[in-house]
Amino acid sequence: MVSLETLTPFEDKPIEHRQFQLISPWSLPASLYICHFEWIFGLEYNGFPFNSKFNIITVSKDIRQYLTNGSLIFIPTADVLERAYDMLIYNNNRPREPNERKRFEEFGSGPWEYTILPGRWNLTTKKIWLLPPLFNRSSDGTHIPFSFEDCGYDTLPRFTSFVHPLIVIMLHNINTPDNHPTPAIQEALVTPLKKVLGKWPQWRHNRFLPMPNTRFKSKYDVGRKIFCLCVHCLKNPPSASAVSSSKLEDTCTDDAEEAEKECSKEEYKELSRIANERIALWRGSLEGVAFIHDDAKHDDILEWYAKECTDAADRVMLRQEEERAKREALATEIKGLPLKKKSRVS
Repeated sequence: MVSLETLTPFEDKPIEHRQFQLISPWSLPASLYICHFEWIFGLEYNGFPFNSKFNIITVSKDIRQYLTNGSLIFIPTADVLERAYDMLIYNNNRPREPNERKRFEEFGSGPWEYTILPGRWNLTTKKIWLLPPLFNRSSDGTHIPFSFEDCGYDTLPRFTSFVHPLIVIMLHNINTPDNHPTPAIQEALVTPLKKVLGKWPQWRHNRFLPMPNTRFKSKYDVGRKIFCLCVHCLKNPPSASAVSSSKLEDTCTDDAEEAEKECSKEEYKELSRIANERIALWRGSLEGVAFIHDDAKHDDILEWYAKECTDAADRVMLRQEEERAKREALATEIKGLPLKKKSRVS
């Protein structure tokens, strides 16, 4: 029987067994996918089972490096991959709230079946790439040459393990395998795997944070601070953007330019509201003066301000701060002193 525990690149060296952690908490490439994984496969935030039997498998010490770089891989069965695809699509639905997702535990507790095969191929020569010749240790302790190139789909080595297929999928998302030169193997194993990988989410904003344009309005309470390293969150920390961020669209799949455009739109709306309040205030003051002084409504200055009050809000905003001091001085003069028609605002 061939397994990850009995394969070795050495013909005359005893096999030492080691624990292989599929996803390491210290891996930078893996850190880019952890948040996606936790969301789409129904885990809590910061709930990835790094030290669980779901993430650790016993292998021959000398093949561990080939598992790490993706030149030797193992793939779940096609029906398991189909279940993973359905869960990913369901949980990645944009309005989905955290507690509405299908859960990681629903996938079962194992063990699951896996097929071992090379992950790197020279598609011109159809030869295995980056994987040395291997030997399989038999039950009597002898090492027998083993070649994947001689294997068809039915003769590829298989094993069962408690390592979780969803975590195996993430490992392949970090090191995507090459297409297999044998059509039957490609169709039965690699194509179903790549179907799942092809739907891996590309959103940047952390889905565990509120998405204002969905039903998920309140902060997801996981007992710890939720981090997001997307461009919008880095530019707008929560303490500085609590008000404006609540008005933004869901920027999970939008780039920084779209987020900034939406932010500018909300800022413009707020400025317009302030401008219209000021316009109404000035219009009321001017109408009061015109009612008291019959000739005031014919005054050039008041006519000019009355016209300004009917301008579009964005045009008024550009002039308001510049003219504010002049208007206040003029209002004081109109209310307390006779009008001076020679006074004019340029």
